[in-house]
Amino acid sequence: MSWNTLLLRVALAGAAIIGIWRGTSALPGVTSGYDPATHLVRGTGISLLVLLVIALLLRLDRLRWRDIGHQDFRANLRAFALGAALWLLPALAGTAACIAFGWTSIALLSTPASILLALPPLALGVFLVEAFPEELALRGYVQGLVERKAAPWVALLAQMVVFVGFAWAVGALHSIEQWMFIPGLALILGYVRALTGNVWACMGVHCAWMTCTQLLNGHAAIEGLQTLQFLAFALLPSATLGATLGVLKPDFSWRRAATA
Repeated sequence: MSWNTLLLRVALAGAAIIGIWRGTSALPGVTSGYDPATHLVRGTGISLLVLLVIALLLRLDRLRWRDIGHQDFRANLRAFALGAALWLLPALAGTAACIAFGWTSIALLSTPASILLALPPLALGVFLVEAFPEELALRGYVQGLVERKAAPWVALLAQMVVFVGFAWAVGALHSIEQWMFIPGLALILGYVRALTGNVWACMGVHCAWMTCTQLLNGHAAIEGLQTLQFLAFALLPSATLGATLGVLKPDFSWRRAATA
């Protein structure tokens, strides 16, 4: 695949996912507030449409799903669990530390039973609306495609640029905090994708991170939110991911020659 063809494919993928998100956000009931059923229906539509687009692009260039970070079912499941655990465990420890040192306080606005009931549909909605389609298209297809022509660090930066452009186009960059958060999120997820070689690992990180964030936003009043987000949700999990995956992949090189 020439560079011109590669850039065209990346542009097509980017335009498609922007169109899908903007189109589904205009559906009746989506803008009237969070509703679990509407969220799940929209997520199902987004995931199916993105899956169709990526399948067509792969077929167009005779590429395999393995070329964009998919493996067999068991390997994908293990990668998802690894990514989720490597984010969740240090995030829980960091949250406990923030509370213990008085940097953050969390007051529940719902009963524990209500929170437990809300968790499964919320997690599934996050997976369908965000984690699966975004990782499939960006860390899977875009990063995987660029890595076939260039070194991993180039692919890492390329998917970050496309992700930031996507976030801007769908209205997610509405504050300075988001402008700081989104590129960092892309780099963390892209790092996980590069070292594991499996896009389901970054799906696990993405799903755990956004589920916990949205669960707290909907069911708790938090003082010291920025400290919690930085230390417990970003810094400690990132350090854990970096150290753990670095040990698991000691021979990984960001400058290695392209694989195809």
